[in-house]
Amino acid sequence: MLNSALDGQAAGTLNSVSAVHPGGMSAPLTEVYSSVAAPRVMETEEVRRRMLHMLPGLFPFILWGIPHTDPWGPIITDVVIGITVLIVGTALYRFSSFARPGEADGRSSVLGYAFPIIVGLWVFHGWEEIGMMTLTILAFGDGSATLCGMTFGGRRLPWNPKKTITGLMCFVLIGGPLASAAFWGECRPGTTWLIALACGFGSTLVAALAESVPSRINDNLRVGATAMIMGALLHYALIS
Repeated sequence: MLNSALDGQAAGTLNSVSAVHPGGMSAPLTEVYSSVAAPRVMETEEVRRRMLHMLPGLFPFILWGIPHTDPWGPIITDVVIGITVLIVGTALYRFSSFARPGEADGRSSVLGYAFPIIVGLWVFHGWEEIGMMTLTILAFGDGSATLCGMTFGGRRLPWNPKKTITGLMCFVLIGGPLASAAFWGECRPGTTWLIALACGFGSTLVAALAESVPSRINDNLRVGATAMIMGALLHYALIS
């Protein structure tokens, strides 16, 4: 009888404990460690967060319609930096409107998003396709992983129960083609579609794996840095 009471008390305690869901929202500990994640309805704050996360990814494709030199001249470089600073400043100022529960400080998320792009454009001047590809992977690859993982749920990753196979697949299948297109669009006519696909999908796949690994380092920084470095290595190997 005593054992039954203790078992019931332990079960009640376990069900009352919360942990972080793959999409960043609270979920019961028993759900986190089950083999399948249940679909979740996104809160208003998370919808705003997804929009702000993914919208900058349109920029590389907008550039297709804007004549510019290769490598970039000072005007377009200053414009890109100015837009980045504006977005970062707005996101930090308005962070409370899309913060997740328990997330008080947005500097790691917001600055972790912008830092790899700025560094990529600065370090790899003349290879601006790397910066644009990195932005696309962050916006649409990482963004769709969270969106699909939360919306559809699915089987959890064996090495990280807070992430799902659905999210990982969406990262690669959505981010890969768009990253390849961004790379090709900024590198043309200096490359072929086949090389662009190799650089885009290769960088996206490695970034997706980096995002799926349990880590205390912010996802945006990990994804962006991995995509930038892998893109530079593939660019050097296949084009330079």
